[in-house]
Amino acid sequence: MLMVSVTSVAAAEKVAFREAGGDRLEILIGDRVFGVLNHGKNWRKPFLYPVYAANGKNVLRQIVATKEDQGSSKDGLDHFHHKGVWISVDSVNEEMLNFWHEGEAIVNDSVEHAVNDNGTGCLILHNSWIQDGQPLVRETTTVTIHPSRLLEYVIELNAVEKPVTFHDTKEGFFAVRVAHTMREMEGGHIKNADGLEGEKTCWGKESPWVDYFGEVEGKTCGVTLMDDPNNFRKSRYHVRGYGLFGISPFGPKKYSNGEQEESPVTLSLGKDGLRLRYGLYVHDGDTDAGQVKQVYDAFLNAGK
Repeated sequence: MLMVSVTSVAAAEKVAFREAGGDRLEILIGDRVFGVLNHGKNWRKPFLYPVYAANGKNVLRQIVATKEDQGSSKDGLDHFHHKGVWISVDSVNEEMLNFWHEGEAIVNDSVEHAVNDNGTGCLILHNSWIQDGQPLVRETTTVTIHPSRLLEYVIELNAVEKPVTFHDTKEGFFAVRVAHTMREMEGGHIKNADGLEGEKTCWGKESPWVDYFGEVEGKTCGVTLMDDPNNFRKSRYHVRGYGLFGISPFGPKKYSNGEQEESPVTLSLGKDGLRLRYGLYVHDGDTDAGQVKQVYDAFLNAGK
């Protein structure tokens, strides 16, 4: 069970869900909206947006709907495919299918949600990764949402009609685009569990967690991504000063700048697929104020 001491109000609050129309599902903590799941088929993948820290500030960059809507990196309107909190990757199979840049779509088939007795909420997303109109991969993502604003993601991927190979790439996998003013190039900070700071030293590295924090409308907010040591191998962080923040197990060669060999991952037909567990934590303040180390321990305990 999650230790809720990381925030003084968490023990008194519970997670709830509310349909918002337009294939949008609101996630509430107490009586306030924490985040919104956008799962309509008008999008090329499901995603969370917005997501609010306890101080009421949205920690995510505004949505850029299509490539035609892109603006400059200076304004934070680059990379239209960076939508809120999402899951995708490129370089799939010999065709190098590109789900990351939305060349192919990840379609939500259904969403389940429930509230648990301990005050947590549970979301289950059933998604299909589509090639030429047919499902290539079945994705089942289970998200356990804690009142402390820790989210546990368990992502299960299974091949549908043929083996599926994820090739070596830096473009993936579980990702966030932080708010424009939070990013490092605007004065924000990137820190990992090993004491490294900044994009130049944290990018591509393995670490139990990486924290990205900065200012949003005069308040300090942070987002932490966490790796589970029980995943099939350690993941690495695609964390950039312009605001992209991801974690992925699929690019050992890319992330190590060629120091390691490629190690493609294949989903075999008719066998157990790939299971990955990650944490996402949204907090007020910097790494210390957000008690990131303690919440990571809670994340590990919750997975036992």
